[in-house]
Parts: sequence; structure tokens; C-alpha cells
Amino acid sequence: RMGAEVYRRQQGHQASFQGESGTTRASSSKKEDVMGSVVGLVLGTRAATAAVVFLVMWRMLDFSLFSYHPVCMTLGYALMMSEAVRAAIFFRGTAGEDRVRKITKHMGLNLLALALVTIGFIAIYKNKVRLGKEHYQSKHGKVGLAAFVSTFVVVAGGILSFKKLGIIEVVPENLHGLVKRVHRAGGMVAFLLALAAMQLGLLTGALNPVPAERVAQFAVAAIALSTLYFWYTWSDNGAYAKLDRDGKEQVTVVSHLVPRRN
Repeated sequence: RMGAEVYRRQQGHQASFQGESGTTRASSSKKEDVMGSVVGLVLGTRAATAAVVFLVMWRMLDFSLFSYHPVCMTLGYALMMSEAVRAAIFFRGTAGEDRVRKITKHMGLNLLALALVTIGFIAIYKNKVRLGKEHYQSKHGKVGLAAFVSTFVVVAGGILSFKKLGIIEVVPENLHGLVKRVHRAGGMVAFLLALAAMQLGLLTGALNPVPAERVAQFAVAAIALSTLYFWYTWSDNGAYAKLDRDGKEQVTVVSHLVPRRN
């Protein structure tokens, strides 16, 4: 009887071990699938960005005053700010020096974007003056102006909220978390306004021939949709930011990304 009891226990331990091992393998497989989808979507978004940049530079860069407008706006928003927004989404689950490095990269990309779109704005403004045309008459011009002003506000908010710079200390400590949340939301609004302005610009027929326009429109839409997908659907595997009772941001960090709804 004792031998039978020992055998049953051994069988139970073995089954338990096999169950835990199977769960671990399933979890590891799920993690690999998730990371594979992240990498695939990021690469797809970068391919769309490359298509837009190539088409705009190929068809519109003739080194006239006007040409600097679409080229610099495309480089600033579709390339630099697109990377900056994704970087902001993905560094939320980091901490310490790694987080500081990634925020610094995010800030650098946004500053480059701001420099490029400022050149693009000056180019179109001077070109309108040269031709004696009114400013901000079209939907493209109005939405573009809103995006440009929003970009300045968002970059200023990012500099304010970057704790390493120390400027945020001028704001009451219980509002620090709120400042960061507003910066994140404002950044997404500015980016989507910029992409909307790009779509409206492509509808003017400036990018010929028509097939090139359609490819560029599709690519800009893909950039917008993929960014929204990351923004709304993904979180940092339990790594999240929240406000405590004093309004201070608290971050819980776990190692990898998973869909928010899983």
C-alpha cells in the first residue's frame, strides 16, 4: 500500500510539473507572437513612412522656395514625429537610466521635427507673400496652421515635463502627473492634425501623377491608423502610469509589451 501511495504522489508531481512547464511554454510562445506582431507593425509603418518621403522628395523637391514646404513638413511629421510618438508609447514601461535615455531620444526627435516643420512653415509663408496670395484660406492651410501651433505647444510641454531638466519644479508637485498626461494627449492630437493636413495637401493635386498621390494617401492613412492602434490598444505588460492621491505619477514596470485587452 505504501508503494502504491508513493507511486501516486510521484505521478501527481510529474503531472503538476508538466502542467507548469506547458503553461510556461504557452506564455513564452504568446510573448514571442506578441513581440513579432509589434515588430511587424512597426516595420510596416516605417515602410509607409519611407514611401511618403520618397514620393514627396522625388516628385516635389526642385529646390524652389515652395518645394521646401512639402519636403520639410513630410520629413518633420511623417518621419521624425512619427518615430517620436512611437518612442513615447513604448518607453512607458521603462524606469531609471533606461527611461531617461529613451525620453531624451523622444525629445531629440521632437526637436528635429519642430526644426523641420518650422523651415517648411517659413517656406510656404514667404512663398505666399512672394506671390501676393492670402494666407490660410484653404482647409489644408487652416489644419496645417493648427498642427504647427500645436507642435510648438506640445514640444514646450515635453520640455517642461522632462524631470531631468528640472523645469517642472516650477509647477506644484501634485500637478506633475497631470502635466505629463496632457503632454501625451496633446502630442497625439498635434500628430493627427499634421497627418490630416498632409492628406488635405495631397488632395490638391500637387503630387502628380495620380497613382503617386494615391500611394502617398494610403501610406499617410496607414501611419495614422497604426499609431492609433498602438496608442489605444497596447500597454506595457502591466507597466502603466497612474496618479496617486497626491497627483504624483506612479509607474509599475514589467518587462514586455502585451495587448491591453488580452
